[in-house]
Amino acid sequence: MRRKPIVKSLLYVLSASAVISAGHVYVSHADGLDNGNNNNVNAATVNANNVNGINNLLGSQLTADNFISTISPVAQTIANNNNLYASTMVAQAALESGYGTSYLTQVGNNLFGIKSFDNTGVKLKTVEYNSNGQAYNTYAYFKSYNSIMDSLQGYATFLTVNSRYANVFKSQSKDGIEAAVNIQKDGYATDPSYASKLINLINTYNLTSLDGNTSSTNTTPSTNNSNNNNQTPAKPKKTLATATYTYGNALETFQLSSTFTNYNMYTHVKDTTQKNVTSKWPSHLKAGSNVYVDSSAVRTYKGSSTNWYRIKTSKNAKSYWVSGKAIDFPTINIRKDSGKIKLSHANKGLYSNVFNSPTLAKELGSSNSYKGKTFNVNEIATYNYHGKENVWYRIHIANLGNVWVNKDGITYTKAEKKKAVKKTTKKKVTKKKAKKVVKKKKTTAKKSTYSKASGHAYLNNYGKFSLYNHIPGTYKHVQKTSWAQVKVPKDYKVSVNLKGIRTEYHTTWYRIILNHKNYWISAKSLLFY
Repeated sequence: MRRKPIVKSLLYVLSASAVISAGHVYVSHADGLDNGNNNNVNAATVNANNVNGINNLLGSQLTADNFISTISPVAQTIANNNNLYASTMVAQAALESGYGTSYLTQVGNNLFGIKSFDNTGVKLKTVEYNSNGQAYNTYAYFKSYNSIMDSLQGYATFLTVNSRYANVFKSQSKDGIEAAVNIQKDGYATDPSYASKLINLINTYNLTSLDGNTSSTNTTPSTNNSNNNNQTPAKPKKTLATATYTYGNALETFQLSSTFTNYNMYTHVKDTTQKNVTSKWPSHLKAGSNVYVDSSAVRTYKGSSTNWYRIKTSKNAKSYWVSGKAIDFPTINIRKDSGKIKLSHANKGLYSNVFNSPTLAKELGSSNSYKGKTFNVNEIATYNYHGKENVWYRIHIANLGNVWVNKDGITYTKAEKKKAVKKTTKKKVTKKKAKKVVKKKKTTAKKSTYSKASGHAYLNNYGKFSLYNHIPGTYKHVQKTSWAQVKVPKDYKVSVNLKGIRTEYHTTWYRIILNHKNYWISAKSLLFY
């Protein structure tokens, strides 16, 4: 591991001395609630044999020069056991504690600036930032830990019990860099440049190398020692589920189904991590109650796939994951159209899908940039939900592709049907011969072309694509089918019996067989071997 230059080390030590003499320390720590949970978790869950005997290390033994190399092994073990990225954990510890030289770390073994809400621990003057990015001073109590091991485990537990940090875990962040961005978005720190500081540390010390072991399994003591011959073998860990995630927006609301109480709420998608807290529904909710949904996931467990959604029971409530069966989705009718719309109002969103569809609607842009412009409509979607009729129009914008816009804030013009003009000129007819008037057949451009296909393909990232009864845009009544309504083969192998090219957009589609029924799906969702 790369060591810091000695000049920087001296600067950190001098800085620490200045802070201690001044009687306060700058901490850009987690300023959210910890729900009253005690984060001083027993660190015995981590095997001391794998952390080089530093499990009882005290903060007073850390220096700016030995910090990264000292805490990295134990941070890596704790991160793996809790489905977290060690790179983000070490970077936060370095930033929050000033490489272990902060007063809070030296006297309280608190690496992360985690607060205490019971007026115990270490009371310090700290710097926070308001919504305008302006710094201000305040006093707060911070947790005190017995060792650095306890502090690292306390950080992992803090993220686990606070559901708002769900997207920091490996199950939702693709790497430590994305986790660093997400933890700032979730409100861990009020410093507006917090994420960029973490990313700089990750890159400077190549901390992503700590994330190589991504398995979420606890380490077990070595059995090579003869004294361990009678040791009981470790119990095999439960096989974890996998999930692919899609993010929508925080404004979309859905109604709870009539059977929602049959399903629990979880801090993570069920079985995707060993650390998952189960919660019950608030008593005031009933079938038909509105909840906010901002993310979806296709969960794969033992060969079966199910849909899950991340919800909030109110705007300021915690986020939980629930089965798709707990939500009532409306039936959306989509038809082809050739009218025009004019974006007459600003601040209306342009979305990837229709609101309240199982695939969620991700905001792709605002109509601000297109106010007053006219676009051709290629599809219209209608449905009844929340007691009112909803109408959405799909238009094509050059730099965004196909987007959906709600009827509010637009002016719609229906396409006029061209009337045939009758000629009133008299036709000359002789007794010998009469001219035959030949009617020309109307020709229409083909919306799609088809060819025979046979064999098999394998579903790949299929949760990002929808199932249809026809290729979209080829028939008036095209219906979507949710993945929750079909049974996905355990080996993801499906039969293919027809290929189609949608001529308007030059996209390729295949007709596959699922549960003895035909469905059309984008070729991007299939792999052929």
